[in-house]
Amino acid sequence: MKKLFYSICILVFVSTHLQAQVQLGVRTGVHWSTFRNRSAGADHSFIPGFSVAFPIQIPVRNRWSLRVEPSIIQKGWRSKVDYTLPLGQPAGTGDLVMRYEEAEVPVLLSYRIKKANRLAYYGLAGPGFAYALGGRFKISDKNTLISSDKLAFEDRIQLGIWAGGGMEIPLGNLTTFLDARYQFGRYPPTLRSADATEIIHGFTVSIGCWLPRW
Repeated sequence: MKKLFYSICILVFVSTHLQAQVQLGVRTGVHWSTFRNRSAGADHSFIPGFSVAFPIQIPVRNRWSLRVEPSIIQKGWRSKVDYTLPLGQPAGTGDLVMRYEEAEVPVLLSYRIKKANRLAYYGLAGPGFAYALGGRFKISDKNTLISSDKLAFEDRIQLGIWAGGGMEIPLGNLTTFLDARYQFGRYPPTLRSADATEIIHGFTVSIGCWLPRW
């Protein structure tokens, strides 16, 4: 019984200590992404999507901390594509829009420089582990829908790299922040395309805040 009591006391102490240091937050913004393939000459342009994250910041040492950010991010691209009639005859050139959503967990090392009046700047970088949830594509020509379908992924798990920074701004009792990042990673191959040279580039601009500690 005494061992159980002491174990509970130690667990409560460790939990309280971690709670006093760990910060929880929320972040939302716009993610622009595009697609590059070294073996293809098609021109792909950026397309906007959404980004929602719930950052967890764990102090490591002095100005360094570890950020784990469970996220939902919409990615994709836009390009021109030639389409055919049902009988296989060429019909014209339309706009291809590809969108898909990923559950991603970036694990980032952050360096923070504190200024006066709770103002601070930070930089961060690290890997991101993603799982493709679902997606779709559509081809349209002059606002007329030609074709659309869901994406069937061959490999949903992908690894990427994130790098960026931001600024923390006090707002009453809250600490808000503006954040900008660049992301580099592979496009999850589908049944339509599974080329290892297919790369996704993305930029995220977002705002967020650290939640008050209880």
